[in-house]
Amino acid sequence: MTVSRESGKRPYIRYRGFTLVEMLVVMAIAALLIGGIVQLLTQFRRGFSKGEETGVALQEAGLFLAMLRNDLINAVPDRSLPPERRHESIRVTPTDISFSVYTGDRDRTARITYSYQPADARGSISRTIDGERPRILVNGRVASLTWELCTEPIFSSRPGSGTRCLWLDIQAHIGGQGKAGVKGRELLLTTKLFPVRLIRQLN
Repeated sequence: MTVSRESGKRPYIRYRGFTLVEMLVVMAIAALLIGGIVQLLTQFRRGFSKGEETGVALQEAGLFLAMLRNDLINAVPDRSLPPERRHESIRVTPTDISFSVYTGDRDRTARITYSYQPADARGSISRTIDGERPRILVNGRVASLTWELCTEPIFSSRPGSGTRCLWLDIQAHIGGQGKAGVKGRELLLTTKLFPVRLIRQLN
């Protein structure tokens, strides 16, 4: 059996490539997929940032209320005032709350001041001890804040008639903004805080 020289050559196979239309279709599908993935990642990042901003606002608001509550529990009468005016030991203005607290160190007292610094966007709240450097408790997240010292005489035929009850009424909107246009949840805080030690000493 003889094999010709031509029969030993590899056969030529013509491969068909992609046409321009097919390439354009593939590119369009890939662009749609990439765009969808980018949009999902953007939405996820925005939701994460919104939750993070709300969490920070909650943490700062909780710290502010916890410190103010603890300070008010230890508030004591202002000895510089005459006895008939010592119910004014807590001084409240639209931007400041100031009072003396018992520190437990040889009957020493310290002057505590909470200050609200309003701003066009969001205000801040700070705490100062004896005029030292203030500590920022809520940093640029206060949309609005009102605090009011309320007092109520208690009259009764029982012993203790004529005693005076004091409390601090607080209402605040905290949060509601974020970075890069991401708006967090706005928190409404409303509470009443009682200076227990001060009330007991006044009565």
